[in-house]
Formats: sequence, structure tokens, C-alpha cells
Amino acid sequence: MRAAVAWALGNIGKPAVEPLIHALRDKDWRIRATASEALGVIGDPHGVEPLTRLLRDEGRTVRREAASALGKIGDPRAVEPLARLLGDESVRVRVAAERALEKIQKK
Repeated sequence: MRAAVAWALGNIGKPAVEPLIHALRDKDWRIRATASEALGVIGDPHGVEPLTRLLRDEGRTVRREAASALGKIGDPRAVEPLARLLGDESVRVRVAAERALEKIQKK
């Protein structure tokens, strides 16, 4: 249910950025992952720093969604943290980081 709420907030747009940033600290990894995805959809640069912190999350799905969201936002502040993720233990996380870096480079 809370994941659905986080996704719905993403569809609201910029007014939902602060509640989504707050959701990035939820104890449930699904909420953190969904909030990351929603922030990527919105594309607001206010999400860059909180999403960057999630690149060190214990959950690989959370790290992958945070990396993907940072790529969608396209802010160069995410380059260095994303580059560190290229050595992640999860192949999917590494691929998400690589794609995010490519998107940022194209902007």
C-alpha cells in the first residue's frame, strides 16, 4: 500500500518531491525503491543528494532504482557516486549505474 502511495506521489509531480525524499528514509526497502523511481520520473534536482545517499543502501534493488533515478535527473553531481557503483557486487546495479552515467554524459 505505501509503495503505491509513493508511486502516486510521483505522478503528482514537483509538489510530491519533499514527501518522496522523506520516503527514501523508510525502513521498508520497497518504499525506498519506489520513492527513488518516482523521484526519477519527476526529475527534480532536489532529489540528487538524497538519492546519492541511497547508492550505499543495503538493498540492491534500492541501489539500482536510485542509480536509475539519478540518470533520469541528469545532474552532474551524481557522476562520482555513480562511478563508485560500477564496482557493485550486483550486475544489475552496475548496469543501472553505467546507463545513468551515459544519460548524464549526453545532457
